[in-house]
Amino acid sequence: MGIRFFRGEKIRFEHEYHQLKEIVELIRKEYQKEPVYILTNVLVANRQLDCVLLTRSGPIILELKAFSGRVQGLENGPWDVMTKDGNIPLPNLFVQAKLQRQDLIDRLIPIYEEHLPHINGNNLRKLRSWIYFSRGTVYPDGQIDFRRVKWFRIVTADSLLDTMRFPDSGYTLRIQDMDAIVNGLHLEEYELSNGHSVTPAPADTNQSNRLSKGFLAAIVIGVVICAIILLLFLVPGAKVAFLSSVNGIITVVGGLISQGSREFIKVESTPADSQEAMIYLNQIRVSGGILPVPFDEQAYQLALARAEDMATYRYLDYKNPETGSTAILMKSRFGINPWDLIIECAYGQWNGYTFGIEKDAIDAWLTDEGNRDRLFSPIDRGAIACSHGYCSFIGISPQPKSLTDKGEPVFVEQKEVPPEVNVTGTVAQ
Repeated sequence: MGIRFFRGEKIRFEHEYHQLKEIVELIRKEYQKEPVYILTNVLVANRQLDCVLLTRSGPIILELKAFSGRVQGLENGPWDVMTKDGNIPLPNLFVQAKLQRQDLIDRLIPIYEEHLPHINGNNLRKLRSWIYFSRGTVYPDGQIDFRRVKWFRIVTADSLLDTMRFPDSGYTLRIQDMDAIVNGLHLEEYELSNGHSVTPAPADTNQSNRLSKGFLAAIVIGVVICAIILLLFLVPGAKVAFLSSVNGIITVVGGLISQGSREFIKVESTPADSQEAMIYLNQIRVSGGILPVPFDEQAYQLALARAEDMATYRYLDYKNPETGSTAILMKSRFGINPWDLIIECAYGQWNGYTFGIEKDAIDAWLTDEGNRDRLFSPIDRGAIACSHGYCSFIGISPQPKSLTDKGEPVFVEQKEVPPEVNVTGTVAQ
């Protein structure tokens, strides 16, 4: 996919340029098959963001610090870094990151509401704001508890990629979503190597030629139609024969359209689609040393019913807000034992049912810690089914097992996903 660069203002400091090149080399190797936009010197409210990494898992703010040493600092009070040249006082980096994060969220809210309405506002609050130091920097334990403040990190070139591998944004961005963000921020695309602006592709010089050919084709078609009309009126019996032929063609085409609509206008998963998705999921489970989950027809029927219910009532949750219906209340309709434990994950995308949506849903769930834990749970059988852009994964276990309580419905506007939303959740008895 490649990396694209966008800026609010030109880079003015040499250390920022060198740190950006270091980041680019890391990203280029790790994200060879995914799009990454690197935004630099982005102005928001009364401050400037050194760098924003825009990936499919959402934005990450990086405040660049060209220091290497032992960093000390808490939520309150001053910070400092002990370098080989001595102690260097710093502003409170936690407060700085917090303010930058809030300013970017405030700027993104109208962009998301207009162009990415499928992304829940609560998920936007998960935007990450990190401080990027030079290699060799350490931030000793016993200071800020990153388990409680999940959006804040101290990272270097040695830890950046590992920290990025476990996103908790709750959604996935498509390329068109990323384009909407940079356009909404009014950023200029440029080349990092020389700082030159990237100019739009020149207009096609052959456009006029194509228009001329099209006009000529229209004239030819008009002449042919006129000739047919004259033939119908001048030749005896031609009109009857022509109408009979047209009626036969319409009948044949109508039959083909009726048959084709059943085959090609697809709105929901078949059992074969579900089985293929389970094979994909099991490949991931086995690669992680987890036993595969057998496909189950009862789980498929329940998953399809849940997806159809979400599509009919236009909601993305584990409980129908109008009827109160849930997977647990529906399971008896499909012969599932009342004491069986049901684990559910939910997903939705704005553009309806698309080819491969089942695998897209799995990919989206894997980006969320709670959803990923459920897919990797020790369940005995399961299935995934989608209807009109909504998907449900149903796992069945005959008795309660060790499962996570994390995970929220995630909507992803579909990629070229999502993205629109990915949702995951556990439904307990």
